[in-house]
Amino acid sequence: DPEMSWKQLLPKYLKEVRIHLCQTSSSSRGVREFIEAHYVDLKKANPTLPILIRECSGIQPRIYARYEMGRENNADVSNLSKEDVSGKFETLVAAAEEEKKKSELQAK
Repeated sequence: DPEMSWKQLLPKYLKEVRIHLCQTSSSSRGVREFIEAHYVDLKKANPTLPILIRECSGIQPRIYARYEMGRENNADVSNLSKEDVSGKFETLVAAAEEEKKKSELQAK
């Protein structure tokens, strides 16, 4: 399953994931559906990775990824489908992978 590949890379590149969303707004629908469809599998595949879900009324839905040494990246997931939310996760993991490769090259 190609979608599972990025999920298994989460703990290799990320130290924490935070998902901010509104419980009721239409702009958060895709991220709510993503959580319903994938949260359990994400936690099973990454039992030691903190995956925090923060619900707040009226908030703009966003995914935050914390990398090594406290660096963070985030992605706006307003009005996206659950598939597009999955794509944003994949992009955050790819960015983390690039970041790690750069820091390893600089360390040499």
